[in-house]
Amino acid sequence: MIGRPIRICFVCTHSFTLATLYKGLFPYLAARGYEIEVVVGDREYTEFEHEYFGEIRPHVVPMRRMQSPVRDPIALARMYSFFRAKRFDLIHVSTPKASLLGSIAGKASGARVVFVYRRCVYELMIGFKRWFYSQSDRIICAFSDVVLPISRQIHDHLVQGGLASPDKVRMIGQGSSNGLDTKRFSPDAVSTEQVAALRQSLDIAPETTVLLFLGRVCSEKGVDMLPRMLDIVRLEHPDTVLIVAGPKDERDPPHEETQRRFLDDPAIRRIGYVADPSPLYALCDVFVFPSLFEGFGNVLLEAAAHERVAIGFDVPGVKEAIADSESGILVPKGNARAMAEAVNALLSNPETRLEMAARARRRIETTFSNERVWKELDATFRELLGGEDAVHD
Repeated sequence: MIGRPIRICFVCTHSFTLATLYKGLFPYLAARGYEIEVVVGDREYTEFEHEYFGEIRPHVVPMRRMQSPVRDPIALARMYSFFRAKRFDLIHVSTPKASLLGSIAGKASGARVVFVYRRCVYELMIGFKRWFYSQSDRIICAFSDVVLPISRQIHDHLVQGGLASPDKVRMIGQGSSNGLDTKRFSPDAVSTEQVAALRQSLDIAPETTVLLFLGRVCSEKGVDMLPRMLDIVRLEHPDTVLIVAGPKDERDPPHEETQRRFLDDPAIRRIGYVADPSPLYALCDVFVFPSLFEGFGNVLLEAAAHERVAIGFDVPGVKEAIADSESGILVPKGNARAMAEAVNALLSNPETRLEMAARARRRIETTFSNERVWKELDATFRELLGGEDAVHD
């Protein structure tokens, strides 16, 4: 057993990913005897709040999502050199490029490797491209000591697809990679004054019904179906407004007609990235999420924590974040009309909507709190190291 602080390095491709998906974890681990370092592939995001990240100064090893026969070997060599110099016990990798390079460099350095599998990036791919990315997953799993899928469907994909040895694959709780801060995402966290100010800033009248989409604004998130869904909803509830919030993704942009509707339709409010989405959840009446696939829909947990009912497609990742008819409603994949009809049913039955919203909040508290996820992660790390007869001194 290790009788000194556990040295762990977290590796992810983009600094923004670090800022959004790891909140709270580092202070929790530091309080339990971990020495933490971070490797990211860019310097785009530098504002890491001390409350959520402690004293971290990311080490930058330039990485890009796309494969590069020139850049990738250089990044691999730099990562290996850094790992060897720091003599880490654990290397924690996530996101595809960081996981590929980090798992190889981590294993070569003598550390144990933990791979958090967030999403199958080739879910919608076909042919050689799908085969190529699946082989990358196979390599990462081979170099990892434990693989942590963030949903049951991803677990089954890894095991049934033969990508990872079943004895390596382990679920943390009921899913999610970092759990949810149930104090930060809570109905009590947003005042009525904040909601009123946000409503006024978006030019939304006090009695207007509000639907919210929050996420990357791209085709794979199904945003091209949002205008059609809204048109059907407004036939029955004409005062409804849709907020589309989130950053653009130039790699997978929505159709041009969709983008025009987002900008020109008086019933749509298009806003970009929001650092604190809690007021948006508090403002909306129903959360709509037409994503075509997810690793695990964290925004669905956030909406539920704010006692907001979510409607999504019955697809991987979404159907684990939404408990159908309990915390939200699942409708057939790609069916904008079915989503609109579910919205109309909820808007026409406010008592049912409020009861479901309360159940959604209770489900988050009992199943997806971040403390529960962090505790299991800590136990997994210690178990992985517990069989070592010696560690780096």
